[in-house]
Amino acid sequence: MPIQHLNPISTPLQTTTLIEASAGTGKTFTMASLYLRLLLQAGDNAFSAPLTVEQILVVTFTDASTQELKERIRSRIHLAKAQFSAYRENQDLSLFLNTENEFLVKENGELTARFLERLDPNEALRRLTFAEQNMDLAAIYTIHGFCRCMLMQYAVNSGIHFNLELVTDETELLNQLANDFWRQQFYGQSFAVSEFIHRKLVSPQNVLKKIRAYLKGETLKVSINRPHLLTIPTDEFLQRELASHLAATTDKVDELKSAWIKHFAEISALFEANYAGTSVFNGNKFKQDYFIARTAKIQDWVNSERRDIPNELWYFTQNYLNGAVLKGKTAFTHRFFHYLDEQKAQIEAAQSQLDLDEKILLFHYLRALNSQLVSYKQHHPEKSFDDLLRLLKNALQSERGEQLATFIRHQYPFAMIDEFQDTDEQQYQIFSSIYVNQPDCGFMMIGDPKQAIYQFRGADIFTYLKAAEDAGRDRFTLSKNYRSDSRLIRAVNGLFDFPAAFIYDNIRFEPVKPGKNQPHFVWRGKQQAPMAFYSGTREQAAEYCADNIRQWLTSAGENQAEFIADTPQDGIQNTRLRPENIAVLVRKSSDADRIKSALQRRGIASVYLSDRTNVFDCTEARELTFILAACLNPFSERHIMNALATGIFAFSVAQLQQIKRQAELLDGWMTRFENYQRIWHRQGVLPMLHRIFLDKSEGDEVNIIGRISARPNAERRLTDLLHLAELLQEAAALNESESALLSWFERQIQGNDRQAEQQVRLESEQNLVKIVTVHKSKGLEYDLVWLPFLAFDDVKSRDEIAIFHDKNAEPQWDMNALHQDKSMQEKLAEEMRLLYVALTRAKYQVAMALPTEFGGKREACWNPVWYALSRGEIGDSIKITGKPENQAAALLSACLNAENYTLETMPETVSDEKWQPPTNAEAPLAAATFTGKIEQNWGVTSFTALAQMHERNQRFHGEESAVKFSEIFDDALDYDEQQDEFLSLNEETAVLWRDFPQEYSPLALKGGTKFGVILHRFFEKHDFDQPIEDAELLALCQGLQLDESWLSPLRMWLESVLRTPLSAGVKLTEINPKNCLKEMQFYLNLNRTFDVKAFNRLLRQYHPPYQRPYLLDQIQGMLRGFIDLVYRHEDKYYLLDYKTNLLSAYNEESIRANMRQHHYDLQYLLYSLALHCFLQRRLPAYDYETHFGGVTYAYVRGMNGTGGTGVFTTLPDVRLIRGLEELVHA
Repeated sequence: MPIQHLNPISTPLQTTTLIEASAGTGKTFTMASLYLRLLLQAGDNAFSAPLTVEQILVVTFTDASTQELKERIRSRIHLAKAQFSAYRENQDLSLFLNTENEFLVKENGELTARFLERLDPNEALRRLTFAEQNMDLAAIYTIHGFCRCMLMQYAVNSGIHFNLELVTDETELLNQLANDFWRQQFYGQSFAVSEFIHRKLVSPQNVLKKIRAYLKGETLKVSINRPHLLTIPTDEFLQRELASHLAATTDKVDELKSAWIKHFAEISALFEANYAGTSVFNGNKFKQDYFIARTAKIQDWVNSERRDIPNELWYFTQNYLNGAVLKGKTAFTHRFFHYLDEQKAQIEAAQSQLDLDEKILLFHYLRALNSQLVSYKQHHPEKSFDDLLRLLKNALQSERGEQLATFIRHQYPFAMIDEFQDTDEQQYQIFSSIYVNQPDCGFMMIGDPKQAIYQFRGADIFTYLKAAEDAGRDRFTLSKNYRSDSRLIRAVNGLFDFPAAFIYDNIRFEPVKPGKNQPHFVWRGKQQAPMAFYSGTREQAAEYCADNIRQWLTSAGENQAEFIADTPQDGIQNTRLRPENIAVLVRKSSDADRIKSALQRRGIASVYLSDRTNVFDCTEARELTFILAACLNPFSERHIMNALATGIFAFSVAQLQQIKRQAELLDGWMTRFENYQRIWHRQGVLPMLHRIFLDKSEGDEVNIIGRISARPNAERRLTDLLHLAELLQEAAALNESESALLSWFERQIQGNDRQAEQQVRLESEQNLVKIVTVHKSKGLEYDLVWLPFLAFDDVKSRDEIAIFHDKNAEPQWDMNALHQDKSMQEKLAEEMRLLYVALTRAKYQVAMALPTEFGGKREACWNPVWYALSRGEIGDSIKITGKPENQAAALLSACLNAENYTLETMPETVSDEKWQPPTNAEAPLAAATFTGKIEQNWGVTSFTALAQMHERNQRFHGEESAVKFSEIFDDALDYDEQQDEFLSLNEETAVLWRDFPQEYSPLALKGGTKFGVILHRFFEKHDFDQPIEDAELLALCQGLQLDESWLSPLRMWLESVLRTPLSAGVKLTEINPKNCLKEMQFYLNLNRTFDVKAFNRLLRQYHPPYQRPYLLDQIQGMLRGFIDLVYRHEDKYYLLDYKTNLLSAYNEESIRANMRQHHYDLQYLLYSLALHCFLQRRLPAYDYETHFGGVTYAYVRGMNGTGGTGVFTTLPDVRLIRGLEELVHA
């Protein structure tokens, strides 16, 4: 079916349409133009009605893309409004034709005029204004965002629970399932089977890495000659099939080892005699060094328990030796060599069977994990991105599916799917079931099959091709490239404009034309060719690439490397080359490391934008463990010296020796680390680390940040350090203590339980050469692009999980290599698409290293650059047959016009001269000086901070109102006090727990912050009207470091607490979860005029526990707190605070004394005020005296279920609460 040129004014909208947008052809601009047409119901073949932004569904694949699309569309709407506003005044058509915002097609004034004749400018302005105002409501989603929205919005039709919880990273769950399968199926197997599993599968995580792309809830189809092996139980397969295959192989391995041992002396003598004289062997195939290395490997194998057969053994077959001799020479013979020839075919067949067994085991693993995943998801609310797709697809195919599709189609009459080449069968089934062949709707797929490069993520080019067939005649293309230099466009056309350029006939290359004039790259006064090729070896490529970039940047400093427009009227400003204008594209991280190192040796900073390294692998992570350990052990000389010896502190050996020898210096560091420990305890690990990074050493003018900034790769080091500090702060909430946090940190460094957020963050891109993988570069553009390795990389043989698509375009796993040609063809086709993406990223020039001749190895292998330059002559098989042209110079001259490329030879030795960045003689830029005044006294405080402030001021000032401002910012959590271990209990208290053995009494539990946090967490998580679960008690024991003998006493105690009567006689067990709020957080606004003296007057008048004035600083900002429990009982609202304090008695007198000591009366007044304000805003007819029930303080160690002990209740005076309200909100 021929592809038509797309005209954004006349393209039909009320149908299924496919737009193929080649690289740089203005896809996003076109989408925005079509969006405007839909808003205005304009143009030929318009939609049947004008649509709003909430009715036009736009789906893309990343969050960044959705944001970019939304902003681009918003901008186009705004500019179109301005055009229509001006057009309404003077009816001048040129307003639309002569603008940089090509809302309409410039070249067709007649079509534009007809377009405008049908539009009322006033109505157009009204629609555009409404659209601009509502852009925040625009239906622009990622594919997963759309699925989640539909599942939640139509939960009844889709059959989805309302409490669906999206999990962005399933690594932890998958690791758990993989470990479970490994343990259940592989433990207890025979030695031979276990050795095979360990050697082939290695570990559960290694298996998971191989199969993860196929864990989508539906098991992959398989092509295999013995399909019953896939259905038998795993245990049966291991013990019957695999064990018998291993036994046969083991016998043969033992036979081979015995034969080698028997004949090794004779074989060695033959080779030594050969090398003593003139060797008969070709030095590239069997020189003496090769003989020594190969026999060493074989000897290691013979002396080991290994059951596999090393490849080195097959170099000693008579057939190989006969082919390894020099011309005219004859290889010596030996019966062992002939014996190997006889055994090779049989052994290779046995090895092939074991290779198949390994794949069958992988399939068993895949099937089991898919099944367990589906089962887990059915019983848990957590859903992954893939689950969202599967659930919506299943919902659309269910009995209610047609109704659901109608609802979605009615909500979104038009849908635009961006990046459609990256779709898969599941995604296309979703949208096709909603839109394809349906009346009164439009469905537009926008993509480029030449850029479908994400097969490893599940993208399926065959789904795209099926969708292209469904679109029929409504297939369009964008024919102008607005990105690149016109000569570069022609060069790319020359490389791909031949039949089957992308292997498959139905992925066609349509040459594009230049869309606008672009500057050219001018270096040393000469306009550079759009493609620059450099011939040599792969080993030379990295160094030459780095040196070429150095030369460019050196010339740029002399104004000899610029981007210059052809003529001044192009309206394009000439610009000088900068490091960030250059990108080096690679395929893998090891190549990125080579380029980064080569650039670094020349003094050129770079950033690897595709870095997926885990931050815990960096040196700074390991060094940080020593620093954290020193903070935990501030009086340990060993820990202190370990910390100071790290590269983070960067002390010299002499400085370290001085600290070690001089007691006062070491004492000073111990004091400093003790202070760090104190900050860690009080404020958290992040503030402590920030303090460490900012502190200066004695006699030092710079801090850690400054010292690191002066070193190579400083930005990378600082980024990693700050990232690690943030991860530690996040993990602190999940670990009970500082030592537990350090243990967690050490486990991460060892590689256990790593998460996606631990991937290294990118440092700044400014003034840095970019290194990026081809996959990551898709959709981006760079001024100059270097491709150092692409032409050297032969395509490897089949993957472990080799996929091919059957006649129904469904993926299948080709286990027996029966469809090897198909699977390899798919792989080669993707290689061509990757090459196309790499070559179309540049605006001005592509530089590429090439081999002098392709296929120079004994067995020439396929390469995408060779395929393109030979115009497909090398064929679409991994091994090259025949004798195609392989000389780079000849291939280039036949393929490209001479003016569009240059070819040079890389020198054998490359300069390692360093680049000297140009110094700017102009005055340095500086930010304007701020002369305004910033309020320094605003902060967030809490009850705990106020109580500490009062105690401090009482000691030092003794006045009712201090003059300084509060700068407190704390976590506002109410931690219980550290207890006196030697507190004596009276008889009354001992009687409370007389049924408990003394050592298991609640009074025997060690108190303090940790104990309080763990008990608070229990009450927060536990549903009061439910029995206490064993798992809850186990968690308590683990947190409190108690053994299992405490399970029963803890249950008895906590059940007693839950049964103890509170205010109005209600018990915790009687409180329904719907009638309570736990850990209710609040913020009270404290105005600048907060009057401490007035506050104390109110307390003196209406608060009986008042004894002496509170001495508080002048406070401004927010008062933050957490109320442990707010509950409703008989239409009254109560607040409750748990206390784990250990008292000598728990009668009313003792509790009142404890509350006075710790100022808990101040706490409950502030909490009551917060609850009062909250209820005032939530209850329409709220009245304090009617609805506020009171305050309860639950001293849980004294609550034995009988009432009368351990509970304090009160109701603050209404006049006091109203007075405090006026004071706080004054």
